[in-house]
Amino acid sequence: MDPHEQPTLADVAERAGVSVATASRVLTGARPVSDDLQRKVRDASRSLGYRRNTVASSLRLQRTETVGLVLPRYATSFLSALIESVSTELERHELSLVLRYSEPDALHDADNIVSLLDRRVDGIIVCPPSLEVSRESIQAAASVPVVQVGRFVDTDRSDSVGLDEDRATALLVTHLADRGATSIRAVGFDESVPADARRLQALGSAGAPLGVSLAAAPFTPAVLEGGIRAAERLLDEGALPRAIVCANDDVASGVLAVLRMRGVAVPGSVQVASMLDLSPGREDHSITTLRHPWPEMGREAVRLLVDAAARGSDDRIARRVSLAPQLVPGGSTLPSPVITPQEQSA
Repeated sequence: MDPHEQPTLADVAERAGVSVATASRVLTGARPVSDDLQRKVRDASRSLGYRRNTVASSLRLQRTETVGLVLPRYATSFLSALIESVSTELERHELSLVLRYSEPDALHDADNIVSLLDRRVDGIIVCPPSLEVSRESIQAAASVPVVQVGRFVDTDRSDSVGLDEDRATALLVTHLADRGATSIRAVGFDESVPADARRLQALGSAGAPLGVSLAAAPFTPAVLEGGIRAAERLLDEGALPRAIVCANDDVASGVLAVLRMRGVAVPGSVQVASMLDLSPGREDHSITTLRHPWPEMGREAVRLLVDAAARGSDDRIARRVSLAPQLVPGGSTLPSPVITPQEQSA
């Protein structure tokens, strides 16, 4: 090939040892292709410095090769991890990302979806601040494939990637039970919200066979101040549980601050744990927490979206992917299982 000429799709196909049609399918994602063929074609494309004419391709395929990502406007590192993983995976499929933000307390978000549709995105990934927003987003997206991440509503119109709630609660409750907890008070959960109600039910189900009772504290917002208020109320009641499970690290930080300020030994008298790690990049954890697999969730969301586009609108079978979290022990729970006197003398 003349070094001054731009490489063509035919050059890529020849270098990879495949047909032009196969090379086109790999580089456009128009149809599923085996991993081996994908690797050969992409390696050939990179070695030749091949660049597709995306404008011409979009006109021919009626695709813009862009994907919308809608996130709540939280300043949290776990959402940064989600953005990074989605962006990296889209690049691997030679797709571009268009980002939109929802307000944290949004109940309606159709404008964001309409904005993305106006840009003619090929698909949308939604990480909603509420189930209501997720439901509205799916309805507004019409025939464009949508994948829900995190919270999701059951529908045959959308795939979803979420946390394995049963596995998450079992990890945390077992950790506490092994360390002597016989009662848990849940803080920062709103029983009127379906997602929180499911988590509370899962906590209770995980604790029952282990002899661990569960009670939900009167609702306070899942923020630092909410944890402070909940802990003050628990102390005023005068009957502390053996363990407190908080909705997230911020709530747990508020609970810990009050307990320690009032002279309660943590984790000696009360153990404190969190259901959501808000700083997944941090290694030194003072709070025992659950690290959600946000990078993996982002990659799975892109995989589902690409697969949905390949399947077409006739296949309405909704895919559900549930991923397990990682338990990250911290100083707010006991470092090792409790050893009974009988075990010590054995």
